[in-house]
Amino acid sequence: MTPTGSNLGDLDPDRLPRLDGNGVHTGAMPRPRKGFLHLAVYGQRANSGTIVHLHSTHSVAVSVLADLDPRDVLPPITAYYVMRVGKLPLVPFYAPGDAKLAQAVGETAQNHHAMLLANHGPVVAGTTPSAALDAMEELEETARLFLLLQGRGTRYLTEEQVDELRAAFPIKA
Repeated sequence: MTPTGSNLGDLDPDRLPRLDGNGVHTGAMPRPRKGFLHLAVYGQRANSGTIVHLHSTHSVAVSVLADLDPRDVLPPITAYYVMRVGKLPLVPFYAPGDAKLAQAVGETAQNHHAMLLANHGPVVAGTTPSAALDAMEELEETARLFLLLQGRGTRYLTEEQVDELRAAFPIKA
């Protein structure tokens, strides 16, 4: 887990804080100031090996838009989005560090491996680092496409196409 406020370009894996499965700090490196999002997801998704939380530009931009379906924020624009992300619920806004945010994330993680925090950014769980990063990349690119297509006629995947993709390519999260 990266320390709060760290520069991702300057990260050194040997200087990252270490936590056990209960969130107890176990290493000599500085304690993370926050880690509750990760722990809330791990608590609900025992098969997850990696949790990724970012403040990526396009996903955050989508997270502040009005009139989105909070049960599934982004439409099925591409097959890879359906295959790697699936549905993307919107978690209501709570201030960073608020225990209510951790509770809402945990509740959402019961049924979803990916979610978007309102006015904040995405959280994605994966069975492996590659799976989590692939899903996060697909989420960010789909958010970008969604924003680029605003105001234009679009052809999203049909419900039948989405169902076929989900049956053929179940998400491993």
